[in-house]
Amino acid sequence: MTYFHSYWTRPLLDPARPAAEQAIELWDFEVLTWLWSALELRRLGPLRLVTDARGLLAVQRAGLEWVYSAGISTALEDISADVDPTVFWAAGKLRAYLEVPAPCVSVDTDAVLWGGLQPTAPVMALHEENRDWGWYSQDADLFQQFGFAGPEWDWTAHPINAGVVYIEHQALLTLYAEAALRFMQDCSRHRWQPGAGREAIPPNALLFAEQRLLPMCARRLGQALTLITRMEPGPAWLPHNAECLHLWGAKLAYKCCPDARVAAVNYLREAILGRFPEARPTLARWALEQPSELRPVDREVPQVLLRSTPNDLTFSLLHRVRGLVFVRDPVLGIRRLAREGSMIWSAEVLEPEPGASCELSVGGATPVRVGHQTD
Repeated sequence: MTYFHSYWTRPLLDPARPAAEQAIELWDFEVLTWLWSALELRRLGPLRLVTDARGLLAVQRAGLEWVYSAGISTALEDISADVDPTVFWAAGKLRAYLEVPAPCVSVDTDAVLWGGLQPTAPVMALHEENRDWGWYSQDADLFQQFGFAGPEWDWTAHPINAGVVYIEHQALLTLYAEAALRFMQDCSRHRWQPGAGREAIPPNALLFAEQRLLPMCARRLGQALTLITRMEPGPAWLPHNAECLHLWGAKLAYKCCPDARVAAVNYLREAILGRFPEARPTLARWALEQPSELRPVDREVPQVLLRSTPNDLTFSLLHRVRGLVFVRDPVLGIRRLAREGSMIWSAEVLEPEPGASCELSVGGATPVRVGHQTD
């Protein structure tokens, strides 16, 4: 069974600027999670990277080549120019399936499998999502026209999260990848009528192609699908669990919340060095082998990031911190000490010690008192 990462760089480029003038940049927590993901996977079996020429160069410059025991392919150079990378940024992953024979496991670079995957069905995915969510509820109306109107396509199947996907049989792998790629190409070419209120490709088109189609393809071939873990109701984050780490929505939170990002970076660095001391030269190359500290400049969060956050992701500030108050990151399962002016994001949990208290300012609202002190 082969494990693989995919890395398509075209979505990272600004189409209005020459590609040669643009550099690919990764946040510190992103590259650390990528490394940890690869190090765990290469212990389980052959590990391959499917990328494009620009991605290969980035990996070489980052010193990550050594982790890919099954080699690196640049097959993503072949993705049709008709596919809109601003919408279908996961097209690289779907194309990568055609380069890795079944049985195989696709793992996102922001996901870490804690142990070997033990298949319980011909198809496995990270967790289920609900077809009635806003991101999926209009799929049939919008996308049946692209070849999915026949009785062989079961629209009652719930979508899945594709952060980790296991496919046992080549027939399903090929059906899924080819159907998704064909849809992304046709959808990108389609003229969406302004009169219908759709001047651009619907933003949920990617989720249909990547996460709705897999269960539909599995049902078409009569192949059972099981789940690796489950998510909790609420914002787009996966709680710390025994099966898998998946940063998912936390990635945007870390970019906007310096306190959480620095804590995450220190945790990831220590975990990697503790389990894989052979990674120290790679961390040194990135200047990440020593603990990070929160600097005043780190608190200057770009407004463009804050404006781009979804409605279920908010940020708050702590004031009048008295005693020991800890903040728990629900994704990594770590705690950090709260300080005056600390920023937290909406999925984090405040854990004051007995007798401690603080005030939480949420979006300019009247501060909320947390703790047991009454003065």
